[in-house]
Amino acid sequence: MNLQQVLFAVWLLLGVVTTEDVYRTFFHVLIYPLTIYLLIRVDEGLVWRDPFIRLFLLFCGYMSLTTWMVGSGPYEEDLQAFRWGLEAALGMLAYFFWAFYASRSEQLWGRCFLVLVLTGTIAGLVSSLPGVLQGGRLGGLGVMTHPIQGASVAIIFLATGLFLTFRERGKESLADILLAVFSILSVCIFVIMTKSRAPIASLAIYLSIFAVILGIQYRRPTLIVVYGLVIGGILLLTDWAIGLDVLYKQLLSRGASYRFDIWTTYLTYPPETLLLGNGAGVDFRLTDAYRLYFQPMGLDIAHPHNIWLGAFSETGLIGVLMQAGLVCLPVISVLRSRLNLSVKFHLLALVGLFLFLTFSDEYTLLRSVHPIWFFGWIPLIFVWVQARYCDRRATDNAWRNGYRGKSS
Repeated sequence: MNLQQVLFAVWLLLGVVTTEDVYRTFFHVLIYPLTIYLLIRVDEGLVWRDPFIRLFLLFCGYMSLTTWMVGSGPYEEDLQAFRWGLEAALGMLAYFFWAFYASRSEQLWGRCFLVLVLTGTIAGLVSSLPGVLQGGRLGGLGVMTHPIQGASVAIIFLATGLFLTFRERGKESLADILLAVFSILSVCIFVIMTKSRAPIASLAIYLSIFAVILGIQYRRPTLIVVYGLVIGGILLLTDWAIGLDVLYKQLLSRGASYRFDIWTTYLTYPPETLLLGNGAGVDFRLTDAYRLYFQPMGLDIAHPHNIWLGAFSETGLIGVLMQAGLVCLPVISVLRSRLNLSVKFHLLALVGLFLFLTFSDEYTLLRSVHPIWFFGWIPLIFVWVQARYCDRRATDNAWRNGYRGKSS
């Protein structure tokens, strides 16, 4: 593990156990400068030739410039959107280096993600358990503070760790298996106690897919029994802590949280410029959707709670197409790769998690250091690099023609 990988691991750890000021400052002070160094002294063109990176940088540039053209908000808001575009561009370059180098240490990073998610979820459970027992929603530390975002981060970390740990049959040790089991238990309890319905459904679907993948890889019926015991244990712990009937009533009591009203309103009151949007610097409270619908109803809705409607509102149809391209590129790369069927299936499941977890929350991929960097960026760039560069021949050619084995 080289310096960039060590710093990235430390940053991810800080993200799940420290405050926003700490992990943001760490990234700005240490990872940004190192990324610039890698671009200047180590990279020999591979990163600039990469289709995903090119599209992401184009999206950042488009967002940063069009906000000045169509935005009607204060000058400071447009300047902030411009800065976010620059930070997101350099941030994704850092992510590319991480994902590329991590492809050479898959088992190590599998353990790393599982340890990170185990640490983050346990820290969240310990710090918030008194409030949960009194009927509140669980929130963790750092990027996991918000119930929905925290659950989403936990799910992505778990899924990435499980993929790397069990990608190749027979490489996992007994310690790896135990770490995976405890991580699954911890994440399930954490996500259930956040009482966030979309993450709970996403986690249930993913774990079912993961059980099928293990069954395909190992061809052992006992895995289904083990899976059943784990799920049973989770349900028993949940029933002991808050009661399954109580949890069910609490999930139903919030209704749809105005999601359908929010989405319908943003479609009913689209941006004035359909192609370019309202501009990323425009506060959603200044849009027609807010002024004509939400404000009269007394609802303080800050954004569309959907990453596609958010892209449409801020960057128009052009931005939506660019964002769709960032999702389609990894999917197409997986389908065209020579990876075995179970690996392909697992990678597509990671992209599916991204789609599920951002469908009813968040509104943009392009902003300064934010939880979306943890549960939105990681599955996209990780799947892209795995599918495009981790086929044995592709990886060898990439390193021979791009970095030539250099590291920093």
